[in-house]
Amino acid sequence: MQDQWQEVAANAYPRVYRALVALGASPEDASDALQDAFERGLRRSRSDARAIDRPDAWLFVVALRRWRTHRWRRRLFLPLDSVREQSITPAPGENAVVLISELKRLPRREREVITCRYILGLTQRETAQTLGIAVGTVAATTVHATQKLRRRIDGPVARPGSEAPTVR
Repeated sequence: MQDQWQEVAANAYPRVYRALVALGASPEDASDALQDAFERGLRRSRSDARAIDRPDAWLFVVALRRWRTHRWRRRLFLPLDSVREQSITPAPGENAVVLISELKRLPRREREVITCRYILGLTQRETAQTLGIAVGTVAATTVHATQKLRRRIDGPVARPGSEAPTVR
């Protein structure tokens, strides 16, 4: 059981790591949180024979909670200016930098839904179960968040028939 867990977790690690970084974790914090989640899963595999349906989703939720708790505790002891200056190191490429910075500006629920759906590759139902929200909420949040991201990244998109008149 432990060997299976190690193999599954190792396969899920890169996606979950990217998801945490996309949500705003520094690479170091994402790695630490994911390591803690992995250890928790390993302990669970020793004592609990029940299989985890989506190990990547389970690792994500546990690591996300670990990272949030760590971030919250760290902020209690840091001056406000140093918290504002913290940033992540996104994947190379101009589009990735823009997308990550815009993703960080979304409200928490929208960030989490987009991360689960598009970085972890979870279905709407799996995302709902992972985040503890309704499937309809996942669908609506996905639509709103992707529209916001498109507007922010691409600018306003003209609808057919709404072109501005030409001035001559």
